[in-house]
Amino acid sequence: MPEALVPELPTLHGLRDALAEFADAFKVVTREVVKKKFGINWAYDVRNENFFKKLNEIIAMVENYVYRNIAVERGPLDTSGQWPKTVIRFKLGGEEAAHITVYWTGSKLQAVFSGSRENAERLASIIRALGGEVEVKPHGYGWIVWLTTEGIIAIRNNGWLNAVKSFVDELYSKGLIDKDRYERLVKDIEAGPNTVKYAGIEFSVVYKSKGIEVRHQPRSEASKNAIVDTLKARGLKEGVHFTVNIVGAERYEIRVTKKAYAKAVEALAQSGLREGEHYSVYGKRREIRVRAEHKDAVINALKGAGLEEGKDFTVRSGGVYTIYITYDGLREIQRMALNGDLEAEKFIRELEDVLKRRHGDDAVKKLIEILTPAREEGTIDLPLTVYDDRGNLIARVVDLKYEFVKGKRKGRRSTGQPVNQCAGEDCRLRVIVEYEVGGERRQLKMEWYWSKVQKKKGETTVTYFFEIARPTVKDDVEVAVLKTLTGKAKRGEVYLLADQLDALRRFKPLRDAVDKWREGRPQKGSTSRL
Repeated sequence: MPEALVPELPTLHGLRDALAEFADAFKVVTREVVKKKFGINWAYDVRNENFFKKLNEIIAMVENYVYRNIAVERGPLDTSGQWPKTVIRFKLGGEEAAHITVYWTGSKLQAVFSGSRENAERLASIIRALGGEVEVKPHGYGWIVWLTTEGIIAIRNNGWLNAVKSFVDELYSKGLIDKDRYERLVKDIEAGPNTVKYAGIEFSVVYKSKGIEVRHQPRSEASKNAIVDTLKARGLKEGVHFTVNIVGAERYEIRVTKKAYAKAVEALAQSGLREGEHYSVYGKRREIRVRAEHKDAVINALKGAGLEEGKDFTVRSGGVYTIYITYDGLREIQRMALNGDLEAEKFIRELEDVLKRRHGDDAVKKLIEILTPAREEGTIDLPLTVYDDRGNLIARVVDLKYEFVKGKRKGRRSTGQPVNQCAGEDCRLRVIVEYEVGGERRQLKMEWYWSKVQKKKGETTVTYFFEIARPTVKDDVEVAVLKTLTGKAKRGEVYLLADQLDALRRFKPLRDAVDKWREGRPQKGSTSRL
């Protein structure tokens, strides 16, 4: 079945994109209507409907088939034109399904396809199935698919990455790219994409001399409005925690159908509006461009000629929106993470991971500098009183100590010796809690380690690591102590995860130790059976 649906993948993607855009717009409308009529902040989300979920399941099934069965082949290096280039072909069942040309411009990689709409949409669907993000746009007499270096790197298929890497290697071997740029490109190809997600929104992460930028460019005004509402619903304030920058919002594009195009041009010519002053016509694309102050007059002229909006023509804003999360926004998300918000904690962790992979320690230090004020808010001093479930004071935490332990862990048994500092999979953080009960001092220990998880995606096995501790709690006093420190406890073995380690980080004696241990997180990676 997946094989039979492969030719329909562009249609499925188009349907999903259209439904997603409708869902975003409908969510905004219902929120405004309900708020105005009932005074409550609620919106209907079409994405929660079963038909939308089922469509995504079908698309995921077909994309997985493409990912597992696609063959990627690179053609020879071509230096006959302005820029060195190579053609990368995608094959299914031995037949070419699509191709794209990759160029080296002298400063960056670009991948471009220009041709029929059908072929462009087929290529875009394959790129999406391989994990990339791409749009199909009209260009001249045809349609274009265009990827920047970041878009090229975002496609995490081994065949594709090997083809791109071999192109870069050949450029370097023939002296067409200098050593610094070659090494940077190879590092970026291996490091992977520069994106993180928050509230279901994919943000690009850029590190420059002026600092860290976390930004997203919505594809439409409706999408922009939906994203703004989503961020507000998460507790972020526009103008404080995030900003919306608009370039060219004063322009609008009116796309006219082939059947109605001649009638539209004639209607504008007879309307009294002047071409070049009130509107511009681009015949190759059947497009009319207007500025905001003339938009209504042009639309009324078209409607006056009997043309219907949505049937004979569509209106789209020509503006480009960019949503930035500010430094105050990053600190606010960090506060949410410290208060137990798992999504916020994941965002901060992935943000640090992207900065480390793509830009190194200096970028991570900058992030820590930005987040430190939020991380240090509410840090807790000792001693700390401990109460049971009935509110009775039963103990006092008087000291929190730590030590790094280097060595392999065997099951639940702890091996290895304490060291000053360590990193990687075999490095553990041992936290020693000293507390007093009735004048007697006791200890509770928990040992944090990196747990490995391996998942298969097609022919590739991806390795992830997450932090975990599994202390054994013996009695009700220890339950109360551990719950006071981490928010989670029970008798017997307790599974503590990132949220509980974040809770321990609130205590001044442990904050730096947790940060240092996390800096040594093992790098996730992937291997292929090919």
